[in-house]
Amino acid sequence: MHLSNHALGLISVHAQEAVRPWVMALWHSPPGQVLLYGSLSTHAAIALIILFRRRNYYMPAWEAIQILLGLAIPYLLLVHIVNTRGTRILTGIDIDYTYEIANLWVDPWTRFKQIALVLLVWGHFAMGLHFWWRLHSWYHRAFPAIFLALVLVPMVALLGFAEVGMTMTAHAQADPQWMPGMKARGVPADPHRAKLRAALKEWVGPSWFGVVGLVFVIAQICNWRERHARFKVSYSDGGVIEAPIGMSVLEVSRMARRAHMSVCGGRARCTTCRVQIAGVAGELPEPGELESNALRRIGAPSNVRLACQLRPEVDLTVQPLLHPSIVAATHTEAAQEFGEEREVTILFVDVRGSTSLAEARLPYDVIFLLNALFAALAEAVEKSAGYYSNFTGDGLMALFGLDGKRAEGANAALRCALVMFEALDSLNERLAGELETPLAIGIGIHTGQAIVGRMGPPKTPIISALGDSVNTAARLERMTRELGAPLVVSAETLRATGLRILPALTQVSLRGRTATMPVGAFDEVSLRELLV
Repeated sequence: MHLSNHALGLISVHAQEAVRPWVMALWHSPPGQVLLYGSLSTHAAIALIILFRRRNYYMPAWEAIQILLGLAIPYLLLVHIVNTRGTRILTGIDIDYTYEIANLWVDPWTRFKQIALVLLVWGHFAMGLHFWWRLHSWYHRAFPAIFLALVLVPMVALLGFAEVGMTMTAHAQADPQWMPGMKARGVPADPHRAKLRAALKEWVGPSWFGVVGLVFVIAQICNWRERHARFKVSYSDGGVIEAPIGMSVLEVSRMARRAHMSVCGGRARCTTCRVQIAGVAGELPEPGELESNALRRIGAPSNVRLACQLRPEVDLTVQPLLHPSIVAATHTEAAQEFGEEREVTILFVDVRGSTSLAEARLPYDVIFLLNALFAALAEAVEKSAGYYSNFTGDGLMALFGLDGKRAEGANAALRCALVMFEALDSLNERLAGELETPLAIGIGIHTGQAIVGRMGPPKTPIISALGDSVNTAARLERMTRELGAPLVVSAETLRATGLRILPALTQVSLRGRTATMPVGAFDEVSLRELLV
């Protein structure tokens, strides 16, 4: 709100003044004051706590930058608050835009500090949101708009600041008495208050850095005193690291320069640093609330802990559960690497009679036929903008709508099924003289929530999905035998396509479900009519 008010300087200082009372009405109210100064105090306290708890300072560059910004911002904000809020309290004058920008812009050093404040605070804010939200699917969809706002808001605010500031500079140059008179407005008439204001301006910044230095020194003293009490962390690959009590397992890994995954930077917002406890020489501290909630979300067993939260006092053996070679370069890649829950359309296809086919033919003939069939099926998935996921010997799984577009994913899966039927017809015609009975397939399609991510061996991972929706799609494929139709589609997928009139549905009972489920059964002709 404050930066948006500054942006009105592109029009004039009068435009800024016209809107300022409406902006200040919220932040000068008691709830606004509690929220504003409470957030600053909380931010500063958290920065000091993080500094105090650290026993090792090896960390990713982005995390170090965020911590340094978190410690530098209170200094700049405190100086700004003394110059504005402090002056208002001590003098009783109204700090309008003319007074504020004249004092902030005309002096080059003060101007530089104010611009640095805006860029540092906004950069810290943007970085924090990005590393907090980047694993959520909605953030991927909204990222272009969010990124545009993150760039435009500070840019137009600084342009408005510069526009009015240059006007003030011209005024100061034209009238040498104007700027001293403007500065005199902020000096309290009472000498004691004037002295207090001067002292606050001089010492509030250094005092903050003094507090930071004191906390750092206390932390190092605690670290030095605790060095005689140590524990060992043994890793599954044979490495053993000794560390002072008080360090987390993640900090131990970083101290030893071991690659250890931690997307959120050790804040228990993700579970990528989790380790399996393979052995322990005593009792481990119980998980705190943050760790318990994170582990509960993924249904972790009791021997899995978050390395960033586990601060053991006894020797233990751990095995990191995410391979350290995984590196996410962008927010989209991060979602693929670390997994997220999103709504997708899952297609399962299975080759009918593959067992009898194998019994009646030579191995070479079986492999030739199946390879020809799967080449056609994989091509159908690619043509329909789907993602080939799993191969199961005589079947495959494909995912649609990975970009978050529900309707497009559902329609693409149905089009893919039609292309598969057409490809199968073409293959059967080409191999008519070699086959006693034509090749046949069964397809099940379902739309729902699934955990999507890169899975498999570290050297050959694939994008795949897990969850009840995947099981449902597989069971719908098996239901094609009972319903006597090559394609069974759930009502959820049919509704997701946006069809105005749904085809006739059949209630079926699926294994593992107590309630029946409405589905549509189709052959190639009825599917083509549905998609027309």
